[in-house]
This record gives sequence, structure tokens and C-alpha cells, in this order.
Amino acid sequence: MKRISLLFLTVYSLFFTALHADPDVPGYRQPRWGVGAVWRHVNVPFNERFATHNGETTVSFIPTFYYNGEHLYFDGTELGYRADIADNLSLAAFTRLRLADFPENRQNEYQDDGYDPGVKLRYTFTRGQYADLELMTDMKGNAYGNFTYEHTFYWNDLDLMPYATASYKSSGFNMRYYGLERESLDSGIDLALGMDIWYHLYSNFYLYGKIQTKFLNSGATKSTYIGEDRQNEYWLGFAFRDDKDKPEQTQLQSKPYFRLAYGFATTANLGEILVGDTIPDKFNNTMSSLFYGYPLSDTFFNFPVSIYLTPGVVWHHTSEVQDTSEEFVLALKAYYTIPLPWRVRLGVATGISYVTNITYIENADMDPGIKSSKLLEHLGFSADISLEDIFGDTLDGLWLGYDIHHRSAVFKSASEYGNFKGGSNYNTVYLQYHF
Repeated sequence: MKRISLLFLTVYSLFFTALHADPDVPGYRQPRWGVGAVWRHVNVPFNERFATHNGETTVSFIPTFYYNGEHLYFDGTELGYRADIADNLSLAAFTRLRLADFPENRQNEYQDDGYDPGVKLRYTFTRGQYADLELMTDMKGNAYGNFTYEHTFYWNDLDLMPYATASYKSSGFNMRYYGLERESLDSGIDLALGMDIWYHLYSNFYLYGKIQTKFLNSGATKSTYIGEDRQNEYWLGFAFRDDKDKPEQTQLQSKPYFRLAYGFATTANLGEILVGDTIPDKFNNTMSSLFYGYPLSDTFFNFPVSIYLTPGVVWHHTSEVQDTSEEFVLALKAYYTIPLPWRVRLGVATGISYVTNITYIENADMDPGIKSSKLLEHLGFSADISLEDIFGDTLDGLWLGYDIHHRSAVFKSASEYGNFKGGSNYNTVYLQYHF
């Protein structure tokens, strides 16, 4: 009955918005940047052969990021680079988070959530109304494709985005994610109906929700491990985004920067570090990093807080217990400057981090039988001081600072990170130059 009710609500919403909404609200603009978090609740389709019981559900915490650039963009859990190829037609190369929806007690063992690459062809009918054709693959070469139609409708602070998606799943895809590579399955087509909901509550604060029902394809439902032929999911969260009711800031006082840092691993957790109780790593594992800061806004909730998009690369150096490893970070960072005679600035960053090899400091903290993940949440907490204020104009734009470089699995709440508790911390010092 719950599934029927959800399907009815979704279909009714599609017709209701089509009949009663005005898609052309004068003065509306798409928020340009943002960061948020959602909690996703979904029923697991597996039966007791793989799950603990029929009808099992799982909840996952998912960080989200938003940026609407000329070519580069982030859209929740999707990162891409797009280009116009004709009137109303664009082509994008992108990657998007795919969630395998395994039972919670299997998520760390399989770790099959991941960011899959693909290409997308989009035809835009009018603003907010488009059709997408996507060709994608997981990292094991299992192909799939999506065709989506979506139409956004606007009521003042409320945006409703009903959509329908038909997804082709190859035989290899079904065998991996429904047959667990133990059964041979045919290809098939999923059908999903849903709606994204955005509500602009105040200034930079937004609420987000999503409802969707998905009918599994015939290839998937033939698996002896599958006990449900459809999945219902609900998303609920929030985001701090660019205030769409204000004109976009085109002339920013915040300047771009480069930041060079060097740091030492610590076995202390984040809470201990924040109160000054750091514990040195006995093997003296170290890291170096280089970050770039691209300014997005000079204000946040009307306060003088600078917002930056900050990609970075980290080198974890060779030691007696680990080989060299590279780490790639993509984050949004906020800075607040305390107006003292010598300016002091506090910063907070959140984003995603990917390492090519799990570092020693992360593996040493793991419980027996639990695997870490190359993909984790990134957090950064910094404090720096203006060297220009201390030594004069010869050091214009140069800041000296301290930063906690943190990778986190978000306390076993994120299936995309392997559903475990762990991470790593580094105490770093840096020079940051604004130009």
C-alpha cells in the first residue's frame, strides 16, 4: 500500500504541476554555488539470502555540492564539464555517485557505491524543461544508460522538479549488482518516477527533499537474491547556497589564492585536536599539499564571510610503513576575518577526498576485518594571520596559517564511504598567497 501511495503521489504531482504551475517567474536565477547534506532512506531489494530479512531498509548520509559555472558544474552528487554544441543542445562529460543499495551489514564488505563516469547529451526545451540522454559505466566496465525528462516549476520560494527516467542496465550490470556475480542475468530497463523539491527558507539557507519510486528491470528481478521488484526512496536535507533572490556578485573583493602546506600525521581524533590535545604519529608520516582558491562570494547570511571553491592535491610521503600516495580534494571553504590590527582569519572547508592508496594512519585505526575507503569526506579547519599587517606591503597578500587536514567516514552513516568509522588527521602549517 505504501508503494502504491508513493507512486500515486508522484504521478499526481507530475500532472498537478503541469496544469497549475507557471514555469516563467520573472527575475528568477539559478543559485551559483552551495554545499549541503541529505539523508536518504530506501528499501533494500534483496531477500534473506543476502539481507538480514525481507523488507530491510537503509539510511545513508550524503554530502552535496553545487556550482554553476560556464563549463564546470556540480549538481548535488554530480560533477561535470559541459559545452554547448548547438542551439538548446549541450554535451557534458561527468561523474555521478551511484548507490548500490546493499544491506548495511554488507556495505563495507562490497563497497560498490562509487562515482561512475559518463557522457550526457541534453536538449533544453525551455528554462527548467529538458531531456537528457546519458551513457555511463561503472569502474568495472559494466555499462548502463539513462533517458530522463524533467520539468521544473517555480512558486516564489518553492521549486518542484518532477521527472521520469528510463534506465537501460546491461547484463554485466545486473549480474554485478543484483546477481552478486554468482548468477547470469539478462539486461533490462528500469523505470523511475520522482520529484526533487527545493524550498528557499531564508537568505543562504535552503531545504531539500526528494521522493522516487523505481521499478526494477526484468533482468534484475530474475535474480534469486532479489525479493522486491521496486524501490521507494526519500531524501531529506538542507543546503547553504547562493541567495537566488539577490543579484549575482560579479565584482568580488575576495581574491583567488594558492596555498602551500606541510603537515604531520597524528593519532588524535578531531575532537582532541580542536582542544589542543594532539598525539604525534610514532612513524612521523608527513604530507605536502597545494590548493587553489577560486572566490565565489564576499558574503554569507549578509555577514562578511568569503566563500571559495578550492581544489587541491596532496602528497603523502614515503615512510617506513607506507609508500607514496596522492590525494585529490575538492571542497568549498568559508573564511571570516577578525578585524584586529593584525588581521586574523578563521576558515572551515568541507568537500570530498580521494586517495590512490590508503595511508598507514587510516589503516592503523581500523577495526579487524573492516576496510577503509579511498573516497571519504574532507574537512578542514584553519586559522591564519596576515604577514602584510606584520611586516608591511612587501608581503602584500601573504598569510601564514595552521590547518587541520581531516578525512572522515562520517561515523558509519555513509554507504558511499563503506559504512565504517574511521579517517585520518594531519596538523599542517601553510603559506597562502592572494593575488
